[in-house]
Amino acid sequence: METSVKFAVSLLGIILVLIEMAQARRKSHLARIAHWSLSAVAGVSILVCGFLWLQHIAFPLNLDLMEGTILQHFRRAVEFQPIYPAPTSDYVPLAYNPLYYVLSIPFAWVFGVNLSTLRFVSILGALGSGLIVYRVVRGQTTSRWWGLMSIGLFAAAYSAMDAYLDTAHSDAWLLCASLTGSYLIGLNRSRWWNLTGIVTLVAAFWFKQHGALFALGGLLFLTWREGIRRSLLYWITVVALGPILYIFAGDWLFGSHFHYFTWQVPRQWSEFNLDNFKRYFGFIQRSYPVLALSSIAVFSWGLAKHRNQLEIWHFQFVAAALAGFMGTLDHGSSNNVFIPMGTLFILMGVLGLHALSQESRLAQRYRIYLLALFISFAAFVYNPQHVLISPFANASYSDFISTLRHLDGNVYAPSLGQLQRDYSFYPAANWVALEDMVRGPGRTIENQPIVRQLLNDVIHPSRPTFILSNYLVEQVTPAIAFLNDYYTLETDFGDRFEPLRCLIKRFDHGYPRYLYRYTAARAVDHP
Repeated sequence: METSVKFAVSLLGIILVLIEMAQARRKSHLARIAHWSLSAVAGVSILVCGFLWLQHIAFPLNLDLMEGTILQHFRRAVEFQPIYPAPTSDYVPLAYNPLYYVLSIPFAWVFGVNLSTLRFVSILGALGSGLIVYRVVRGQTTSRWWGLMSIGLFAAAYSAMDAYLDTAHSDAWLLCASLTGSYLIGLNRSRWWNLTGIVTLVAAFWFKQHGALFALGGLLFLTWREGIRRSLLYWITVVALGPILYIFAGDWLFGSHFHYFTWQVPRQWSEFNLDNFKRYFGFIQRSYPVLALSSIAVFSWGLAKHRNQLEIWHFQFVAAALAGFMGTLDHGSSNNVFIPMGTLFILMGVLGLHALSQESRLAQRYRIYLLALFISFAAFVYNPQHVLISPFANASYSDFISTLRHLDGNVYAPSLGQLQRDYSFYPAANWVALEDMVRGPGRTIENQPIVRQLLNDVIHPSRPTFILSNYLVEQVTPAIAFLNDYYTLETDFGDRFEPLRCLIKRFDHGYPRYLYRYTAARAVDHP
């Protein structure tokens, strides 16, 4: 279905543009039809994206594998507890920087400490990002239509951005801070505006570590534009609010294991090999074939012909491309690592197509830029079943909670972390957080002592204990496969709880399905 729709959108564009080419010497109304068709496609993309945001915000379980654990971080932030304490069986921090949780605290006072609040905060970040993209493109093209194309493509890329911008994650605000800081610097109104932009770019780092690349991009641009002496204030600001604050105050502000989880853990994941390039360029070819070429052309043309007129976006284009490639060094990462790169492809790619429509007689005559836009929208077409929420989700959640309450004992759900209400799992250590501590090139994931220690209450429970897993335990991750030595599969719920499925992204993390019971007779001890 997805491939058929992509083909249909591309075919429509090709037909319209080919007919326009054939009638180029005569007055033709097809160009106007093509413009209106693209406007309709952009408008529908925006409406569909908005519908998905509204549909997702109240979903009762996890839209993404880590939402339940991110909610635990949020709860600790709201209560002003350390976000990165020593790991326990009930809470193992993730490797993200903390600003998303801190930013969400005021919203918790109004809307409560729940997943809907976190998703709402993410949606605000996504809206801010789309607004910046629109303002930049409209400002540089002086055209509302080209602005519509940019924000339409941004909305259409919902699935290409791995459906992360409206989930309880920091990606939307990493993007919003990176774009907003760059936009403020690009305005060049005053040194104080530039300083505000730099501070905003540093905030991008505190949302997610790759934001450091955009702070560096902003610094290099200001240094290039204003000179080393006038840029000294910006460098001091970045160093003070970035590495100095991180190194000397991180553990004090956010918990004793802040550096461990945000630096030591993620740095052990990187692996450089040929697969990095295959994934990187394969993703670009699938999702941004035309926009990537157009943005590269804009970047190259600026370097070659207008070096004295380079803009902040030329520098941030490099930062975004590097961020995307760095994401591939972690082979287990989702495609959300490409969100900033994809957004810069859209922003600069649309500007490139606009320039083509204005400066190339061939493009003006044969409307090549229209075909390029049709192909760009077609590349973003996705299967809606992967991101639509079942209308039976709430009923299924009630059934799910009822099932849990009828179990006489503790329940450990390694794929769910912790629920936002109605029932509490114990332990609540998400398998992702457990695996993160022990995975990396050349490292053995299986049967790690630290994982066994944290799951000791599952291995040697003091009362009846169950495991509820989205997949068979041995298929979830090798890090917890040893639990098969202690538990016996009791029930396969089949598709009973399928309405509670996570959104299908690069990975399909499924839905609650397999119930295991602790069996003392099978229990074996490992050294």
